[in-house]
Amino acid sequence: MAPNLFIAIVLPLAALSGSYAEEGFKCADCEREIDHHVMLLQTSSRMQPAEMQATKAIAAGDSSASSSPTSTGIGMPVALVLGSCLLLVVLRKIAASVDECAPIVAEFVGTFALVFTVGCCVITGSSAWNATAIGCVLMVMVYATGPISGGHLNPAVSLSLALTGKFEWAKLPAYVAAQIIAGLAAGSCFCALFEPKTANVAPSEGFSWLHAGVVEVIYTFMLCFVVNNCAASKRNNEQDDGNQFFGLAIGFVIIAGGYAAGGVSGAAFNPAVALGLDFTSRDVHWGLFWALFEILGASLAAAAYRVVRPEDYSDGDLTQYEPSLPVKLLSEFLGAFMLVLTVGLNVVTGSSQTAWSAAAALMCMIYSLGDVSGAHFNPAVTVAVHARGNCSTQQLISYIPVQLLAGVAAGALHSVFHSVGPEKNNAHSLQPGNKHTMPHAVIAEFVYTCVLCYVVLACATISKPASQLTKQNYYFGLAIASCVTAGGFAIGGVSGGELNPAVSTGIAVASSMYTPKGATMIGSNGVNLLLLGVWEIAGGLLASLIFRVTHAQEFGQATPPGMVQKCACEFLGVFVLVFTVVCQSLSGAAFGATSIACSLMVMIYATGPISGGHLNPAVSFALALSEKMKWSEVPVYWITQLMAGILAGFMACSLFTDTVDVAPKDTYSGWHAYLAETLYTFMLCFVVLNAAGSKRNNSPTDGNNFFALAIGFVIIAGGNAVGGVSGAAFNPAVALGLDFSSHEKGVGNGFLWALFELVGAAIAAAIYRNVRPEDYGNQTDFDTYKPAWHTKLVSEFLGVFFLVLTVGLNLCNGSAVTAWSAAAALMCMIYSLGDVSGAHFNPAVTLACMASGRDLINTFDGLAYMVVQVLAGVIAGCLYSVFHRSSLKETSPITLTPGDGFSIYQAGMAEFAATALLAYIVLSCATVAHAGSQKTKNSFYFALCIGSCVTVGGFAVGAASGGELNPAVAAGIATASSVFQPGGQSAPMANFVTLGLYELAGGLLGAVAFQATHAKQYVDVCAGSAL
Repeated sequence: MAPNLFIAIVLPLAALSGSYAEEGFKCADCEREIDHHVMLLQTSSRMQPAEMQATKAIAAGDSSASSSPTSTGIGMPVALVLGSCLLLVVLRKIAASVDECAPIVAEFVGTFALVFTVGCCVITGSSAWNATAIGCVLMVMVYATGPISGGHLNPAVSLSLALTGKFEWAKLPAYVAAQIIAGLAAGSCFCALFEPKTANVAPSEGFSWLHAGVVEVIYTFMLCFVVNNCAASKRNNEQDDGNQFFGLAIGFVIIAGGYAAGGVSGAAFNPAVALGLDFTSRDVHWGLFWALFEILGASLAAAAYRVVRPEDYSDGDLTQYEPSLPVKLLSEFLGAFMLVLTVGLNVVTGSSQTAWSAAAALMCMIYSLGDVSGAHFNPAVTVAVHARGNCSTQQLISYIPVQLLAGVAAGALHSVFHSVGPEKNNAHSLQPGNKHTMPHAVIAEFVYTCVLCYVVLACATISKPASQLTKQNYYFGLAIASCVTAGGFAIGGVSGGELNPAVSTGIAVASSMYTPKGATMIGSNGVNLLLLGVWEIAGGLLASLIFRVTHAQEFGQATPPGMVQKCACEFLGVFVLVFTVVCQSLSGAAFGATSIACSLMVMIYATGPISGGHLNPAVSFALALSEKMKWSEVPVYWITQLMAGILAGFMACSLFTDTVDVAPKDTYSGWHAYLAETLYTFMLCFVVLNAAGSKRNNSPTDGNNFFALAIGFVIIAGGNAVGGVSGAAFNPAVALGLDFSSHEKGVGNGFLWALFELVGAAIAAAIYRNVRPEDYGNQTDFDTYKPAWHTKLVSEFLGVFFLVLTVGLNLCNGSAVTAWSAAAALMCMIYSLGDVSGAHFNPAVTLACMASGRDLINTFDGLAYMVVQVLAGVIAGCLYSVFHRSSLKETSPITLTPGDGFSIYQAGMAEFAATALLAYIVLSCATVAHAGSQKTKNSFYFALCIGSCVTVGGFAVGAASGGELNPAVAAGIATASSVFQPGGQSAPMANFVTLGLYELAGGLLGAVAFQATHAKQYVDVCAGSAL
């Protein structure tokens, strides 16, 4: 082993071992005296009775109930570290040989990660988040392994690709064998880790094998169809100009189908998953049947693909190809059908994530069929696009009937599931929500259908800007679908949040075909469908009129956007944002911060090219301080933004009987709220400056596609972290809009909130100048610019600080979405600082980068990074302990201990596996050339993938270990629990040492997996070269 890596590993081990010895090891019974553990989610209650008894026995201290050791010291993690180092040496020696079988290894690694995550989610996860975690692991592994093996990770996908001629039949047996073996191995591993609990495959209660088989066929069809269209079609993947959205589209099929069909069949959609779970459970029965249904779905997907993509099988000029009208109509039918069916199945199985699942379905099908029919899937969108001039009259009069017919067919199908499912005694009619009237419903549908159609026009029909080198942008499907997330959650309780006459038609048809006896409704299905449909169409028409004002250059105006257009964009964007904030706050729906974040993201994507998409006086202030905006424009922007916020506040409140005031929440004081607003407004403005304003991230000839994604997701991070402290405004227009519209409760706090938000913006501008000195010097060649050492350390400190603070504040406030919020914080800061320090923000990641070689980071810098990362975690831990003292959880300790019923060994191995995934994704997605078009140097997905690993790990193993995946996060939690100990209960520091070692070992295993799948990176390296 090379000396530098030896030093980097042995010194931390020695230090940790010393601290471990000093602390002493706590016995299992002592640890269990602390009842409240660091858990990112609650343990699933879906266990067999025998398993529940075993779990109780473990929790009670009966060691005979589990074969897993309760304590293992540090022997196991040290052995994992040293074993990983040995594997690194061996793999480096045989890189050329390993490269020959890299595709098979990649399929094994990717499928193993997928099935292992599925099993962990089923055993320890939450039904509200399992599908999201599984969708995220599929997405990241497709991105990581796609350039090596194609990222199939599914025998059904491999078969479908072979049937469409996109994959060699000769390779199919080896791929399928690797996938099945990986599934069986993963099943054995998670069963061994969580023994005696297991995961099995079977129809859910109330449904027959036929119901389960139908949904497995349909959603496996969808998955394979999306893979073929997004990852294999010629026009979506031109030579040297492939897309970067393929992994996002493929992974989110699981979110669509997981919530829709999970309550019916378990939502496998993959023979490797079905067999991996079935063969390692106590009841081997259904896996083979599921696999047959999935193979049928894959075959149907191949047939449908050949119909909608005839150009792939001809020798014609693809640049001149135009799909025929029948092909376009089939495209519209398929997209609308899958959307409406997904909505319906979510509703009739009692899912709480209908809008999220429906948005995922819409996004996947838009990415798949956008270049076939335009992917309208919505009569209101078709009307808007026609009014804009991008859709012929022939298409208008043919698209709409087909979309409505698809809605009818999907509605008829999901009514069958309604009649036997868990909601069979509950009516789901097309009517206003509880305590709302039809005028409320039509206004809500009008507003958000207008938003949806405007985003379609602004993101999918505009001319390509000079900064876009690729044929297509990568965010159009994400932006359009996120309107459904925003609107569906914000007004779902008011109108149902359909935003689409085809969806409304499907719901009306389904409720007409099956309604429980004795059910009543407001009005009738026919009348309500007509009213809602008309107002949804009207929303599409208004969107086309607004688009003509804001995007006048699309209609022949050659001059750059003027102040009128800029103000129109800022007014519209702020109005939508504040309207969503109020509706979401008053409706109390799930996914509150996510809904608001999506509204911000889509409006930034839509208005950014015109006004910059500030939508926030604090952002405009920070940009002006950073010399990214003219001071003369600031007053005009501020007035426009504040007027829009106040108007939106009053209009949104008119749909409800209450208002949203601005004040400290629960037991917090004003100063807690001021600090929260300052910190996260700083984060928001800092991300804006880096992701949308920095010169290296925004070349005039090669701009990035992630700017709005990064900005919007700050709201997920901060909204969940401090929503229970200050309300999480982070925007003077939001604060004053809410304050004025709730004037009967008192006005004044809004101005204080705005003041501290401006302070946060000023600090962001000051620190931005420190981390981006190249923006203010004479630097002309940004390709050769290298940030200074101290600049890199500041970058690492900031990233870790906000990650750990976000985790801690979520825990203090009892958030159920800590992993989601933490993932958002990590993603935002990686997008912002990835080109400064590499954005490791994790000692395990830094160690993985050192171990992978390739001159990513030297030993001195690596050790310095680790010290700064742990220091940032400690400081963030001290800060959030201040909030813990005043929170509703002030009497509940938040400590670094295994979850109820789990041992430190199980927690450590869970951290080991999840951290290995994170490190592998960092190396595969951020340290090699990105997949897709090589015309741009910018990767759309690298930070999305890395952040999603926290979603995966947090929800998959959070109930067992806490899901930190990061020694710096563990250090922050351990520090906070030492600074503030409710009831005088001491925190076991030994657990920090143990879990930290497991996480470092996971980082090394990630480097091993990377070296095995990406052996080509090492082929030219001499056998004796340094690691």
